[in-house]
Amino acid sequence: MIRRVSFIRRKPGLTLQEFLSHWTGRHAEIVRQLPGLRGLRFSRVDCCVPQEAQWDGVGETWFDSIPDADRAFGTDPFREMLIEDRAKFIGDAHSCYVEEPSGAMPPVEASPL
Repeated sequence: MIRRVSFIRRKPGLTLQEFLSHWTGRHAEIVRQLPGLRGLRFSRVDCCVPQEAQWDGVGETWFDSIPDADRAFGTDPFREMLIEDRAKFIGDAHSCYVEEPSGAMPPVEASPL
């Protein structure tokens, strides 16, 4: 199983609360519909090292494989929905894939902030 980890910075002009509300609301609704999604979690960042990174959140999605994740994020109508929605609240984001150790179980729902 793999986990896609995304470091997210809010769009300039949004308060942290506006960002978190949209990310864990409308955006989470779209992500929960992705085909093959095994789990997800959204976490608010308290502080960064180095501090200049200034990430606001870390999003995690679990899939069986990288091709499954790429297919899920690239499948319409979800691809178009995500592109349109991300423009509303994300200023910058970086993602990576992490292999989960055998036996690790993903969360089913987004964690409360």
